[in-house]
Amino acid sequence: MHITYTSEQIEIQPKLVGANINPETFLATDYLNHFNEIVMLLEMIPDMPELIEDASEWAPKTYNQHFLDSGFQAKDLAVRAFNLAPDGIRNAFNQVCESMNTTILTTLAGLVHLNVAERGFSPAARELVRQRVQIIHELLMKLNQVIHGQIGDDFSIGENQVEEPAEPEDVQSQEDIDKLFD
Repeated sequence: MHITYTSEQIEIQPKLVGANINPETFLATDYLNHFNEIVMLLEMIPDMPELIEDASEWAPKTYNQHFLDSGFQAKDLAVRAFNLAPDGIRNAFNQVCESMNTTILTTLAGLVHLNVAERGFSPAARELVRQRVQIIHELLMKLNQVIHGQIGDDFSIGENQVEEPAEPEDVQSQEDIDKLFD
């Protein structure tokens, strides 16, 4: 991946190194914490269905929102760096985040709709949650790769073009969901 940096980007790069922000991508791994918390809850829900109430409070946050709300020491620098990040990297980052947000939100909506806190889980429902968590883990790995500038062949960087990640499967019909508990 070859990036031609602007003079403004070159000027800020030395500041990024000491702030735990990647000086090539202008992104910080601290943003992954926003997703790590919900993943832990989703992993525990099949054994502790009452956690769906806590998990349902999770909401997507943009990169900038995450840092502005955090105790990250260099949060203003993190926001400035993100806004200066090379377009291809920022677009790839946003695409993965969008896919992850959709996967998490549809999973949570399905669990609420199933009323798992009261009904519990069938083996098929546990497997569905396990599959969704696996998808989210894969997206987290992809997001980490983008943050570290390790963008593979599944991204087309340049001219603001990024290949669309695969969409997660839609929440199943109510009839199909009900069968999971029979």
